[in-house]
Amino acid sequence: MKKANLFFILITLSCLAKSQSAQVAFDSTKFNQGLALATYFLSCETYNQAAVDRYKRIEDISAIEWVSYPENNKWRTVGLISTGNTFSITKNLQYDSLGQFTELPPLFDSAAISSTGSALAFASNRFQLIRDTCNLYFNSFVQTNADQTLSVWYLPAFQPSGQAIYGCEWEYIFDKTGKNLIKENVFTNRLTGVWIGQPRELWLNYRNTDKPTPGSIFFALSFRDYFTRLRIDTRISTSTIARDATGQYIWTHKMK
Repeated sequence: MKKANLFFILITLSCLAKSQSAQVAFDSTKFNQGLALATYFLSCETYNQAAVDRYKRIEDISAIEWVSYPENNKWRTVGLISTGNTFSITKNLQYDSLGQFTELPPLFDSAAISSTGSALAFASNRFQLIRDTCNLYFNSFVQTNADQTLSVWYLPAFQPSGQAIYGCEWEYIFDKTGKNLIKENVFTNRLTGVWIGQPRELWLNYRNTDKPTPGSIFFALSFRDYFTRLRIDTRISTSTIARDATGQYIWTHKMK
């Protein structure tokens, strides 16, 4: 009798847990925040790549770390060379609203360059061990947060082998001077390489987290053109990006 009662209780608790899980709504606010951040990363990557394409044929830029950010309603792309926790400016570009650039002297001509460069130099020095361990290429992005702190993000880049990598991301949060590290956020999963080629459906395994991460959304935005649909599979939901009947990309979300 006691075994029967215990079995009934376990079944009841299991059904209750499933019912409560089904009632959880998708956190669209958090997703939209991640989408806005990933979209910002995509803009940064566009300007960074434009700078690389400009200089790579005329000089050795292998030691330069590029960072792009908006300033006074314009975009800046700065090429930095870090030594320890210090840095020097080697390239300084400013873009207008039409995407045309002006090459400026490589000087500390704004407070934003000073703080952004400091944050990137400190983060790059700290991140070097990860680079050496992973043996991967990474994108770096600097974001000014609402509280004026600075976040330096590292996400896997498209590799020279022809693979896109997902499964890890780092965020270093500094004070507004860029010199004092406040917090470090790390997400690591099984690193997965994806060959870019024949269009197909792709599932990204993020089942060890409850929400799509900024890095997973950035991956989806960066490589959506190469897949028929791309899904971020978390523990409690899936988020899918695909073209609709008009050819526009849309996101759909489904709870498990």
